[in-house]
Amino acid sequence: DYRKVSDPVQQEVAQEARRQGLIPVVWVQSPQYRSMSIPELVHEARHGDGIQVDDHFFANYSLADFYRLRHLYTKPIFCSIQPFQAGLRPPSGCNQLDVQCYTNQGFQQCVKLADRLGAVVSLSEKNTLRHQPTLGSRRFNTFLWPEMNVPRPGRLSRGDQP
Repeated sequence: DYRKVSDPVQQEVAQEARRQGLIPVVWVQSPQYRSMSIPELVHEARHGDGIQVDDHFFANYSLADFYRLRHLYTKPIFCSIQPFQAGLRPPSGCNQLDVQCYTNQGFQQCVKLADRLGAVVSLSEKNTLRHQPTLGSRRFNTFLWPEMNVPRPGRLSRGDQP
């Protein structure tokens, strides 16, 4: 999430990610709280090679807004939903979809939903990362919840996952 991060730092982080063979994806967390328009979302993602729109986006923006984003933003769009939002995801336009399997309760049902949707399983470092060995060959990513006052990346990837 690039809130309150200067342009030079954003550019430096994106370049370093590219040098490491990663895809710098800008996560626009809770855009509704900042009343961001779709053009503002596109502007915020200008230094990355992709944008992630998450459950907050799908809860507060319409499908028309998503398709406007898809039209204005020509780089990959990574979509992230909570399991109860399966009906809110756009039928097309996401370069990758992940389902946030962040709680132990209903974890297996969440994984089944991800399988049904052809989605990546998104694990939480604190709650569900321990289930990773049960995923077999399923694609997954891990969300790291940063500790207080310890700068850490908000989202790490494995393999070709953003």
